[in-house]
Amino acid sequence: MKRNTNRHRSDDNFLHAMEGKVITVYRGGPESKTGRLADIQSDYIALQVDNKIVYYQWKHVKSVTENTSETVSPAESAECEKADDFQELIERMANRTVQLNQGGPESKKGKLHETGDDFLVLETEDDGIVYFNIDHVKSISAEQEDEDEQEDERTEFEMADDFHGIFKRLIHKWVSINRGGPEAVEGILVDNSDGHYTLVKDKEVLRIHPLHIKSISAGAKGAAKKEENKDENQGEKECAEEESHEEQHTSSEKSKRSSKEDRSSKRDEDESYSYATVLRTIDYRWKRGRK
Repeated sequence: MKRNTNRHRSDDNFLHAMEGKVITVYRGGPESKTGRLADIQSDYIALQVDNKIVYYQWKHVKSVTENTSETVSPAESAECEKADDFQELIERMANRTVQLNQGGPESKKGKLHETGDDFLVLETEDDGIVYFNIDHVKSISAEQEDEDEQEDERTEFEMADDFHGIFKRLIHKWVSINRGGPEAVEGILVDNSDGHYTLVKDKEVLRIHPLHIKSISAGAKGAAKKEENKDENQGEKECAEEESHEEQHTSSEKSKRSSKEDRSSKRDEDESYSYATVLRTIDYRWKRGRK
């Protein structure tokens, strides 16, 4: 698939005039950040915010404001990833922990496993594997890697050439479409007919146009977190039962030892006072004197 990397020349001139300066991307909202314009590529820009680089997909940037009171960022320059376009940039971040979008319902942090022609595979803590439509990703940033962190076992996930192929692999499964907001839905994915994907939930039949689908995952939203909590609770329950069993066993052993000690103490006591054992009883009868 050939990527569209064309941009109006006026946009290039407009941005290059501010390169190296402090700007604010978006005037408000969760994606709004202020930092140094560190790099400009065909369809994305790199903004240095403190010591972190946030990459914005240019077509989603609604406004850019130059801060005329400052010309340099107070932080030291951070190294930018170099790529021809936003798609290639994401590919270069594979196997790293990334933040997708800076806020809002589609903001997610997780490990980036793989990319297709128009989607990426992100492993998240609460939803497990989530497939994101790259076209809807507003920004991405790489998190600092922990050198002591060991490589986990590779998580299984579906793979296809494009986002449509992922949907085909999830047919007849319970899925969650879009992470939040009014367009977030769950249900059984039935098929793609007349250009719309169909979900069935209880007595409702929902049809969603592919252009409005930002992300999809198998299972209910938050299922991975619930399963993790369930495993933790089960582990805590088993641990508590084991501790209770140990306490009962210890208590029983103490009771046995106490009983043996009592019997032993009594035996020792009897032996200590054996010299006082009565051998025979003499009944003395006093005779009255004669008057």
